[in-house]
Amino acid sequence: MTPPGSLFNPFPGLRPFDSDEDHLFFGREKQIDELLRCLRSCRFLAVIGTSGSGKSSLIRSGLIPALQSGFMAKAGSSWRIATFRPGEDPTGHLAASLNARDVLGANAELASTNHVLLEATLHRGTLGLVDAVRQARIPRQDNILIVVDQFEELFRFRQSCQIGNSRDEAIAFVKLLLEAAQQDEFPIYIVVTIRSDFIGDCMEFPGLPEVVNNGQYLVPRMTRNELRRAIAGPVAVGGAEITPRLVLRLLNEVGNDHDQLPVLQHALMRTWDHWQHHQQGGPIDIADYEAIGTLRQALSLHAEEAYQETSSHQGQQIAERMFKALTDTFSDPRGIRRPMSVRQLSAICEVSEAEVIHIVDMFRRPGRSFLMPPPAKPLDSRSIVDLSHESLMRCWTRLITWAEEERVSARMYTRLSQASAWFEEGTAGLWHNPELELGVKWKQQNHPTEAWAVRYNSSFARALDFLERSEKERDRIEAEREKERKNKLRLAWAVAAALGVLLLVALSYYYVARRETARAETNLELAKKAVDESLSSAGREQGRESPDPPQLEQFRQELLKKAEEFYSSSLAKQSRNDPEFRAESALLHSKMGDINRLLEKHEDAVAQYNDVIVEFQKLRQENPQNAAYREKLAYAHNWLGETLRLWLQETPDVPYKRSDVESEYDSAVHLQQELHSEFPQNAQYQQELARTYYNRGILRYDGKDLKASESDFDDAIQLLEPLVEKKTASQIDGLGDPPSHDLARVCNNLGNLLKDEGELSKAQHLFERAIGILEDLARINPDHWEYKYELAQFYNNLAILFYYEGDLSQAKQRSHQAIDLFEELATPAPSLESERAKAHLFHLLLGPSQHPELHVLNKHLAEQYEKLARDSIQSGSLDLAEVAIRSLATVLPEIAEPDRSRLTKSYQELEKELKEKANQGKQTRTRGRGSK
Repeated sequence: MTPPGSLFNPFPGLRPFDSDEDHLFFGREKQIDELLRCLRSCRFLAVIGTSGSGKSSLIRSGLIPALQSGFMAKAGSSWRIATFRPGEDPTGHLAASLNARDVLGANAELASTNHVLLEATLHRGTLGLVDAVRQARIPRQDNILIVVDQFEELFRFRQSCQIGNSRDEAIAFVKLLLEAAQQDEFPIYIVVTIRSDFIGDCMEFPGLPEVVNNGQYLVPRMTRNELRRAIAGPVAVGGAEITPRLVLRLLNEVGNDHDQLPVLQHALMRTWDHWQHHQQGGPIDIADYEAIGTLRQALSLHAEEAYQETSSHQGQQIAERMFKALTDTFSDPRGIRRPMSVRQLSAICEVSEAEVIHIVDMFRRPGRSFLMPPPAKPLDSRSIVDLSHESLMRCWTRLITWAEEERVSARMYTRLSQASAWFEEGTAGLWHNPELELGVKWKQQNHPTEAWAVRYNSSFARALDFLERSEKERDRIEAEREKERKNKLRLAWAVAAALGVLLLVALSYYYVARRETARAETNLELAKKAVDESLSSAGREQGRESPDPPQLEQFRQELLKKAEEFYSSSLAKQSRNDPEFRAESALLHSKMGDINRLLEKHEDAVAQYNDVIVEFQKLRQENPQNAAYREKLAYAHNWLGETLRLWLQETPDVPYKRSDVESEYDSAVHLQQELHSEFPQNAQYQQELARTYYNRGILRYDGKDLKASESDFDDAIQLLEPLVEKKTASQIDGLGDPPSHDLARVCNNLGNLLKDEGELSKAQHLFERAIGILEDLARINPDHWEYKYELAQFYNNLAILFYYEGDLSQAKQRSHQAIDLFEELATPAPSLESERAKAHLFHLLLGPSQHPELHVLNKHLAEQYEKLARDSIQSGSLDLAEVAIRSLATVLPEIAEPDRSRLTKSYQELEKELKEKANQGKQTRTRGRGSK
């Protein structure tokens, strides 16, 4: 074993190998020979490789020592080498590197003057580099090597928005290099290192792609044996040994990912340090390697260790701001380093230069090569601080988070700067929420400074002034709203005071009116529920909707109109084009269609449903697996069909036919059958399909296609019966329209159809089943207006059936039930009855009354009898017409003038028309018998 005193750590860590470390640089001998051949044949050499492939080390510790050793034929061993990075001033950095004493520089006294002259010469023209070499009058046998490391920084410099002529300067810099490499007067050689993911950016510079193609060297992957030498060779030079099993494990973990050579070097440096600190006389082994976190975690753990050593909150804050400044994922998402001077970092961190240097030294001290320059070089205000390698940006977990925060912050600042520029131009206004809220939050969290902001946009003062003005405008508007709110509150208190006075007056009547008040409140609650049911029916898929009382109908119409305004304004706000917003917009159109249908605006409803169909068809084509799109498309087809059917019933002269209506129902059925087949357990899909069958059955019934109508009703019943047996969610929680309600409707309509076909026994069974279902529903929810209305209809249908069967007793019983329910629905509120009684009482006090007590009710009833009689005569149902005329005669004495005279005249005309129709029928039958 080598004595401990002679040991030294041979691994540089993250930073590249330097030119004086060639004795530690193993595994690249073949590549060094290839570089020498390329440079000999082409004076412009582009060394290309991915980040972490070892480009810089290959040049610094491979090519340069080989040149200085005279290994390039006919070139000799006398080389003046200038190495630099473009940074934010490529020509200035080239001048600084040339001004080195061992390149083209002068003695210390003239160094600064010589630097100015060199930079002026470089700016003079495309042959500026050649002129600088000529003016230096170096020996003819000396060669000049210009190494431009991290050449991709030039591409970022070219796009910089902080330097007005950055594009022209970048092109001029490239021309300096190209002209120097192509001339024959002086032996000037150019070597550039470029990350392979930036190679396409060379197209932006005239002549550069051609030169890169001629002298391109793509850094190859190291073979397994070369990697073994790169691991074991330095260990031997450093005076230690490494176990074969650790070498094998390192080779396996690196695998084919040779872009992690700096990370490997760092892990080996850390492993050596651990082994040297804990060595027991043996070789470096797996235990040492695992102790530092292995290849996966070593870099992040080491960097985190340095961060924690900053100890104080201020020190950690300086480290955060400093590393955010040194990384750049905003101008290029691929991530590049951004070297900065100590002076710049001090301004960005808002601390003294000494404090910045203290934190930088923590991250670059011996054994920690996270930042450059190396620890041996003292720092001052002009010193350039930089990340040792991009790998730190990819491996240190905390820095990854910082870089993303910096990118987000820079993006917000550039948005703010652009908005302030537009505001200054007069093409945009101040910010409002949510942009303003985001901007204020960004300012509070990041505390931006001008030194930080200038890297992204120089209009820092204008941007913050714009943000402040936006805040003031928001505060002014909110203050006005608060003032308005307080005024309204004062008005409300005044109204409340007035109401309080009225309340005191009303209390005197409290005990008298207590009972009536309770009854009125009950009826008000019932009215509210009826309105809610009426409104919710807009979105409920059902065959028909029940009429409301006149007062509720008016209130319902007002609510629907307000809803129409709301949904219209919501539709106007839908501007985004992504599927989610398009679907939301289509649903709003669907709701508008429902509202227009309830308002009996048939044409508007049809237009809305068509819009829904067009949009959901597009969405379905884009995403055919989305069941929700198909469900909403089927919904629109179904209700478009229902709207057209009702429109055709009311006004035959419309631009649609029954075939158009049936086509819409067919489309809905087709989609809903698909959904039911794919999701057989989905009760909602099953119920929706049943409803569409039911609606189409009504259409076919109205068109006298009784067989097809019966088939639809049967299909609906088969779908609904299992849902009623399962007690679906809508039956249990009382939300939505339960399947049993739909089943009752289908049974009633199928009963009417079978009655027309003469199958009275089956029809009776269906009517009784429908009645039983609705009686259960009305018992569970006694305040439900719709249940009672439909139950009264079903009682009446069954009464008519018993009449056809000749069972007059049952017919009267069921008819009596229907009338009782209709009268209950038509009964006014108790308070209204009380007031009506008081009005009649006062009327009698004035003298004998000729005004019937129920004049208005009987007038409306007589008008309905009149209408039924006319309809029955026209349809040929003379028996029913005769009953209606007799009923009209019974209520005429209970009607006051002048309505009684008008209705009496109608009664006389109807009697005459009925006799004429009856005589015509007798004559027709007589002629028929004579012809036989």
